[in-house]
Amino acid sequence: MKQVGLYEAKSKLSALVSALIESGDPVSLTKHGQVVAELRLPSTSSPSRGSMSTEDFFIAPGFDSLQIPNSDRLEPPLPPEDPRK
Repeated sequence: MKQVGLYEAKSKLSALVSALIESGDPVSLTKHGQVVAELRLPSTSSPSRGSMSTEDFFIAPGFDSLQIPNSDRLEPPLPPEDPRK
């Protein structure tokens, strides 16, 4: 994986993106020698349904078709009451 300093990356971002598209190899961005970010191609796969399957995780059967009526009119929650009263 190629490593490039932030200053150089800022100056040559278009060239780095072009090289990334051509090779597909991610590029690590460094600051003071430490990797702080990474440029990579976007993922083409999507998470599979049920990928968070555990004992405590549940998705309602109608979750994907859930509609919130009048969602633009929802009121914000009330602040908690002052316990000193």
